[in-house]
Amino acid sequence: MKKIQYIVRTLAGLFLLAMMGACSGDKGKDIPTPPAPVVWESISAQPDAWDNVKRGNISYQVLVYSFADADGNKWGDLRGVAEKLDYIQSLGVQAIWLSPIHPSPSYHGYDVTSYDQVDPRLGTMADFDYLVAEAKKRGIKIYLDYVLNHTSTAHPWFKEAVASATSPYRAYYSFSENPAEDIKAGKVPMIATEGSGGYRTNEWYEYVNEANAVQGVLKFTLDWSNAQAPVITVTKAATPDADNPDTSTAGAKYLYFGDGVTKKFYAKGNNKYELTVDFHSTWGFLVRTSSTAWDGGTKYGAGKGQKLALGTPFTLTNAGDPSNIVFNTMQSVYYHSNFNTGSFADLNYGAVANVTASPVFCSVVASAQKWIDHGVEGFRLDAVKHIYHNETSDENPRFLRSFYDAVNTHYKAKSGGKNLYMVGEVLSDHQTVTPYYKGLPAYFEFAFWYRLEWAINNGQGFTFAKDLVGYRAAYAAQRPDYIAATKLTNHDEDRAATKLGQNTDKMKLAAAVLLTASGQPYIYYGEELGLHGQKEGRGDEWVRSSMPWEDRYTTDLSSVYGDKIDKGMLNTLTVKKQEADRVSMLQTYRNFTRLRNTYPALAEGEMSKHSVYNDQNTHYNSLAAWYMTKGAQKVLVFHNFGASSIEFALTDVVKKAIAIQGTAESRIIDGKTYLRLGKYSTLVYLL
Repeated sequence: MKKIQYIVRTLAGLFLLAMMGACSGDKGKDIPTPPAPVVWESISAQPDAWDNVKRGNISYQVLVYSFADADGNKWGDLRGVAEKLDYIQSLGVQAIWLSPIHPSPSYHGYDVTSYDQVDPRLGTMADFDYLVAEAKKRGIKIYLDYVLNHTSTAHPWFKEAVASATSPYRAYYSFSENPAEDIKAGKVPMIATEGSGGYRTNEWYEYVNEANAVQGVLKFTLDWSNAQAPVITVTKAATPDADNPDTSTAGAKYLYFGDGVTKKFYAKGNNKYELTVDFHSTWGFLVRTSSTAWDGGTKYGAGKGQKLALGTPFTLTNAGDPSNIVFNTMQSVYYHSNFNTGSFADLNYGAVANVTASPVFCSVVASAQKWIDHGVEGFRLDAVKHIYHNETSDENPRFLRSFYDAVNTHYKAKSGGKNLYMVGEVLSDHQTVTPYYKGLPAYFEFAFWYRLEWAINNGQGFTFAKDLVGYRAAYAAQRPDYIAATKLTNHDEDRAATKLGQNTDKMKLAAAVLLTASGQPYIYYGEELGLHGQKEGRGDEWVRSSMPWEDRYTTDLSSVYGDKIDKGMLNTLTVKKQEADRVSMLQTYRNFTRLRNTYPALAEGEMSKHSVYNDQNTHYNSLAAWYMTKGAQKVLVFHNFGASSIEFALTDVVKKAIAIQGTAESRIIDGKTYLRLGKYSTLVYLL
């Protein structure tokens, strides 16, 4: 029945069409066909085959303790890095920057206790030599993080310096009984150029030694009536209490002092606590609300510069990073700037004009030379604008030039005349970084990320090339052979994924920009997976997570990080999952690192503004466009920083498209090619 109905309807339709033609008087004439609409066609990328030459100058930053665990103790180690070299190799990397591998009391290693050794938590010198050898087989260099600004107060140099006023190591640091007057009189070389204006109360820390350590039986009476400002009173006593047998943790308070001693207060009711102990401490004490968690939220101490007197009530603070509570009998102080922690002590290199004669300068140079003997081919220098206190004077660049020359001389002798790679960290915008190029060949370009993050989040790309070209012109005026070490983020910043709202399209765009712009790019481990994390207001640990391999190499840092771990992220953004996904973040990074290594113009070329789509063309304000040129090779780069697609005419004669991220289409109207670039998309042409 349905078949009959279909036939009837079809015949009726044909009859009606015939009648319409007859009524219009067009019987026997052709009906004109309307012109076909001009349709957009997807552009296909056809990159050349890579010749396996690593010309892209791409480096990879690794925090060894969080990256890969080879021995099964859940702490990252050098063997773990070595056993994951094939993964790093898949990113086209030519160098690995290792976070500090020297012995240190902290998890992060930036408070060094020996410049010559390997932290036993990370392995042995034999493990390091193995890593260097295996990396070299793959054409990968090893760079070491090197901390010249300060050491740990646990360093033997510092321990000997405070143990005796006649120790030769006193000259390695800055000590004072009256720092304000000493600075004013020019007696503190690291601050001398600023005069009295260089004195900051928060940069001088109490220290003691066995000669004036506080010791004896002391009674600690704690009033917690006001939890925002609890009060403690310390008096002399005769007999110490037995250890508190109460194991409950609710509302518990603990006294922390000496060599890691933790004792629980006795609760006396009404928010009052007491504890009498046989006290001995060279640094003072703290009050804790936990015996296991050691983040800032559990620590109560002193405000900067405050001292406790026996018998006098003393108000505790939990704000920021409280200082150790020291007694007013502890008078001497030592200098440390920038990092707001008494566990660091700044090194004293003396007047910069005579720095090569400084004993501590000679020591750190000798240690760097030893690492070169072990195969190190570069150094990342930490916090170089804080070596001398006046970060805008010429002292730091002059110091860095002296250090570079001394270490490079040794490297050139070992390498047959090649120059050593050395990159400095000046965590500032380009204006502050620029004059530092007088000292070193390379610096991290924080301005690259500052500008890029703002541009993507504000959908404004048309001034990006102009800004970068302007930064580089300023560097070149200081040093023609400058190296701008470009990057998104690192271990001291909120991760790029977080700053970009965990928007995958934005994250892929940022990767594409990094790897198609001039400079020598760094990739922070896990960035290629889209790992996210916020440091500001939460802590460094959130941006230094385990690398999520989804295999036995994945570390577990909970013993140090506590609850500052995003376990959901580590279960979903894994290497294993992303290697199986052809459109993952990881594959995006691999595609663009391969592209950069393939084309000399992208890898080593000079960047220049586009002739039409530039900072003067506000009509296309989301479009970032530039050329990369190396010899006869020229590449055209387009990025759409906007949240919607953009259409524009192609004004260049192109050979072929060599990379697309996102969507890119074209159509031809009256012999002219027009492009449509999707939101947060990239299109690269070979000209």
